[in-house]
Amino acid sequence: MISIIICSRKADISQELKDNIATTIGCEYELCVIDNSRNEYNIFSAYNEGVRRAKGDILCFMHEDVLFHTEGWGAVIANQFTDKSIGVIGFAGAHFLPKAPMYWFSLPYISQYNLQTGDNNELKNDTTAYFRGDLADVVAVDGFCFFMSSSLFERISFDEKNYHGFHAYDMDICMQVQKLNMRVCVSRAILVEHKWSENSLNNKKYMQLLDKYMHVFYGKWKDSLPVACGINEPEYVLYRLNNLCIQAHDAQMARSSNAYRLGRVLLALIAYLKNTIIKRK
Repeated sequence: MISIIICSRKADISQELKDNIATTIGCEYELCVIDNSRNEYNIFSAYNEGVRRAKGDILCFMHEDVLFHTEGWGAVIANQFTDKSIGVIGFAGAHFLPKAPMYWFSLPYISQYNLQTGDNNELKNDTTAYFRGDLADVVAVDGFCFFMSSSLFERISFDEKNYHGFHAYDMDICMQVQKLNMRVCVSRAILVEHKWSENSLNNKKYMQLLDKYMHVFYGKWKDSLPVACGINEPEYVLYRLNNLCIQAHDAQMARSSNAYRLGRVLLALIAYLKNTIIKRK
């Protein structure tokens, strides 16, 4: 049985989503909806509560803005999990994480297979160069929808100690699975629609929170980074890429520092005074 765990901003998920799951899953399932209408949970505590309630041997963690387009997807996932080396299956993810606090989608070496809809646009993400059959081995998957074996939660859990928001839970749980020497995979055997727009990345508050929890993630896992999986690049290429990521992050931090801002103000003031003196002459 598949237990579908959803942290909902309302008391219950939409009827559209319920109907979509019921008509497409094609196997026994249960819904474990965590009512977060009063904002009592963060995503880590909500998913841990879902794990406690779940009765299935396969757990699906998904957002409430997801729809399935493949008939019988439950049986497809169950069949993929017959490979006991697999710990996580998602639909988008990164093959490389550097020794710098950067989120997976800002990096090269990505595999994904899904529909992205938002702002009246539809984009099919079909980046499948690194697939072997219907699966690609990655370091971490995106959290909009992913599956795990329930037995893993005898040894791991969503980290409520270090994180308190709604970011980095996907990357963190994947790193935990990697430490169990189990595979993290992206699947192209199922087409999933995610109602999300990249315009979210223009939201300053969203990006500040994302950056905050990327630093928490980095602080926790820096001794295990950089890490690569599912790509056949020479070691020197990944070494240079890691250094470039570190330099890019350091430059970004410098540009957002108080010293940088003060320097820009001083330079602008000097330029103003210089122009004023020239005009007076």
